[in-house]
Amino acid sequence: MVRKIVHLRWKHRLGPVQIADRLGMRASTVHAVLVRCRLNRLTHVDRATGEPIRRYEHEGPGDLIHVDVKKLGRVPDGGG
Repeated sequence: MVRKIVHLRWKHRLGPVQIADRLGMRASTVHAVLVRCRLNRLTHVDRATGEPIRRYEHEGPGDLIHVDVKKLGRVPDGGG
């Protein structure tokens, strides 16, 4: 039953009431399963893939630096 609940949450983005109606269960039970699986909020699930969002956390500021190296223009090597 847990697998069915998680599948409906990921693939169809349904709430506890809709999942409970489809499976013939109580909404409170479905909600408890979603909390246990950390899928109780749709903001915790990626909209495009339906997978749980994984975030990077580091101890101090500046520990994780993003560097964008995409070349947007036709600037010759050495500058323009």
